[in-house]
Amino acid sequence: MMTGYRNILWALPLVLVLSWPIWGGAFTRVLAPRGGMDSGATLAAPKAATAGAGFSMEGVLFSQLKNGVRDWQIQAKRLYSGEDQDRMQLVAVEAQVFKNAERRFVITGQEGEYNSKQKVLTMRNEVKVQAEKGMLIQSDSLSYDDQARKITTQDPVQITDKNLDIRGMGMAYDMEKDSYDVRGRVKVDFQ
Repeated sequence: MMTGYRNILWALPLVLVLSWPIWGGAFTRVLAPRGGMDSGATLAAPKAATAGAGFSMEGVLFSQLKNGVRDWQIQAKRLYSGEDQDRMQLVAVEAQVFKNAERRFVITGQEGEYNSKQKVLTMRNEVKVQAEKGMLIQSDSLSYDDQARKITTQDPVQITDKNLDIRGMGMAYDMEKDSYDVRGRVKVDFQ
């Protein structure tokens, strides 16, 4: 028979391993995660990224038709929504605006937001508006209001055409009247 502390220390792990079927189930239930966690779950996304999250799509193209004729079209590298489902956030955006089925403008920008209730597209970050007749409008941000059929900005704006360079602080373009209103201290250079 074994005696001494050294022999007891050797026998204790052996007894624990051999008796595992008796007490192991109760021990694992105590250590099991609570709160409905899935045992196969991976690391979760940060709470701020998922709170109120809506949807996200890559490579999006959507159009609006009026009386069977294309009115405008938006293409984006990425589209996503947050808590407000009526406001869609856009990345790398190109919008085309039509009048009587003819393309009038191509608006590009790095970021955008489309409000589907108000039918307003707001573009930010290196925004350019290229008119079919050759005119180029550049600004840090601008909005296209589909219901009013107007393009507006409150930021510095530069409008260039064949022999013309106009700079100002803010602009409004009315598609129905085909008229521009450049605001602020307007500087006009003829080339």
